[in-house]
Amino acid sequence: MSDVAEAVAERAGDGGADGEGRPAAGKDPGGERHAWDLGGWWDLYFTSTMLGMVLLALVSGDPDGRWLPASLTAGVIVVYYAYGRRLLLLDGSDWDLPRSLVLSALLLLCILPAVLLNPDLTFMLIAVAPLCFMTCGSAVAVPTVAAVLLLPGPVRGLAGTEEWNTVLVTALVNGAIVGYALWFGRWFELIVEQSYERSELIAELRASRSEAVRLSEESGAMVEREHLAREMHDTLAQGLTSIVALTQAVESELDSDPATARRHLALMRETAAENLAEARAMVAARQPAPFAAGDLEAVLARITARLGDELAVTARSRVEGVPAPLTNDLQICLLRTAQEALSNVRRHSGARRVEVVLGYTEACVELTVSDDGRGFVPGEVSAGRGLANMGHRAASVGGTLDVEAVPGSGTTVRMSLPSTGASVPGRTLTDPPSHETHEERIP
Repeated sequence: MSDVAEAVAERAGDGGADGEGRPAAGKDPGGERHAWDLGGWWDLYFTSTMLGMVLLALVSGDPDGRWLPASLTAGVIVVYYAYGRRLLLLDGSDWDLPRSLVLSALLLLCILPAVLLNPDLTFMLIAVAPLCFMTCGSAVAVPTVAAVLLLPGPVRGLAGTEEWNTVLVTALVNGAIVGYALWFGRWFELIVEQSYERSELIAELRASRSEAVRLSEESGAMVEREHLAREMHDTLAQGLTSIVALTQAVESELDSDPATARRHLALMRETAAENLAEARAMVAARQPAPFAAGDLEAVLARITARLGDELAVTARSRVEGVPAPLTNDLQICLLRTAQEALSNVRRHSGARRVEVVLGYTEACVELTVSDDGRGFVPGEVSAGRGLANMGHRAASVGGTLDVEAVPGSGTTVRMSLPSTGASVPGRTLTDPPSHETHEERIP
């Protein structure tokens, strides 16, 4: 009987259960195959084992009554393919106790008479026991196996075909086997249940990871759109605004001042060419086009001089301190801030004098754009995004932005950026001073 015990114990967990004595499906929610999903190998094992039992029935036992046990054993194969195999392929959620009891009853109708007639056929449990555990769960499988192991002995004792002392010893051994099968089978079912819980968690984790990837892509796309919007606002939109203003000037100068009109046409052509280069650079995801023609100081000098030519005002730029190498991000931030500040001068200030100063110290680099125009009222709400864009740029590289405005006396925009990656000490938000100088720090 040791082979029977090993088979019952070994195969007890092949099917798993859903926590109510029912088997679990062979595949997890994600469609992955579990180790206990034997597929076609199980059919081969069960069929070959039962055919061996049929052959054993034909060569052992009472010579005059071998065909009946052999036929009953073959009936187990019929029950498996006609009913049991379909239940084996069902998902655990489709199982119920009546179906399990029907399969158990059909198997016992074939097995018990065969084992009563030929005790050697008890070895068919090495195929039948796993089938019961995989399809019915331990709640039904253990009683089915117990019936096959424990009932034939007393019946043979009552019939006088076997000594009662032998029946008693066999019953004790088989009882221990049944107890071991009950414990071992339920233990395997718990492992299977935990495995399915882990499978569900893995499926949820994969879904969460896919959702995180999607949200990350959407967030990245949103950031890129905002970045592109700022770039377009600080370059193309300003260039087009300048071209519109020059066009209006040319219309009024064609008859009265042709020389000035031609100069303004040249500025329009130059501005349009630079805007085109900026657009191509953005499409190609390269650094801003102005840096291809010179360093930051030269670019600031050029855009400042152009503003003076457009507005016929005094516009100067200068460098203070010893120029230090700056990263591309810092140069872009300083350039875009200067462009936006000069654009505000062009559109709003009505200034006669503009000054751009790029100052270098050991700790930071500071850009200052000041004018003597009309200024603005501190706290006044503006529909534009110029100051907000400059603030975002400063914050993106760890810098600060201060805007000082005095109505009727001009505006000063000051950006301080850490040239070595250190934080730049900045002023905190306070109420505007009484002399109407507005200081705004955007961290």
